Amino acid sequence: MKSPLEAPEKQVAAETSAKTAKPTSSAIDTSKMSKGKREALELAEASRDPLDDRGSFASNLFIGRYDFDRIYPWPAQSAEDRAAGEDLLGKLEGYLRDHVDPDEIDRTGEIPPENFKGLAEIGAFGIKVPKKYGGLGLSQSNYGRAAVLLGSWDGNVAALVSAHQSIGVAQPLLLFGTEEQKQKYLPRVAGGEISAFALTESHAGSDPATMSLCAEPTPDGSEFVLNGEKLWCTNGVKAGVLVVMARTPPKLVGGKDRKQITAFIVDVETPGLKIAYRCRFMGLRALYNAVVNFKDVRVPRENI
Repeated sequence: MKSPLEAPEKQVAAETSAKTAKPTSSAIDTSKMSKGKREALELAEASRDPLDDRGSFASNLFIGRYDFDRIYPWPAQSAEDRAAGEDLLGKLEGYLRDHVDPDEIDRTGEIPPENFKGLAEIGAFGIKVPKKYGGLGLSQSNYGRAAVLLGSWDGNVAALVSAHQSIGVAQPLLLFGTEEQKQKYLPRVAGGEISAFALTESHAGSDPATMSLCAEPTPDGSEFVLNGEKLWCTNGVKAGVLVVMARTPPKLVGGKDRKQITAFIVDVETPGLKIAYRCRFMGLRALYNAVVNFKDVRVPRENI
């Protein structure tokens, strides 16, 4: 059966040559952009993965280029990898059916404490964390299968588990953390200590170029002092540790100051950090979303 993405051979050849070339900055007209939008674009372009000269599939769509070879055929999960996830999925499905009441969670706006404990015992908070750090060491594909199962049963629990592992401490550390950071934090979050991600601000949304929460280095450079406020911090109400995005002093690049955004690992018990209040929603009524205040919160440099 042909994919709906397939086109006649000649058309594919013509479109490929015209539309899959490497994107360049000249493809985007910035002449009518405001200063803020230009800075946001420059920051995004500076962060683009330099290892792939084709650019990302999604970003190319915005400038009229596409490369369907990157998304079709969809990669199939191997039988071996699929089998590795069956134990978790079986335990998770049984636990959800026997112990998680979606109606009660919706009525009360709370996930019962025993559900946090039960999910931790199954290993649901450390699905992708390597076994040497106390996790299950499963693949992204098996994590996706678990997320589908959670979401089919209760969206609140799915949000709790997925935010904890996809944007909370675990994934950034697996991708960019030092070995010392992994040894310190991964066993904690894999064992059930909840983590959260703090990016959004009330005036800036999720645009890092207009972020105002700042992190200033101390005179000796050993610490950074964070001041500001974060909004819509999912899992923030229950979190023990956060990933916080903050503006740090600019660097001189090509003779011009370039804004810098830095990710910090911040323990919630750090003096000056306050979970100001919980944000409530019409849909996910048990979402543990928070406004987080930072007042002279000192974070060691090694937590970058």
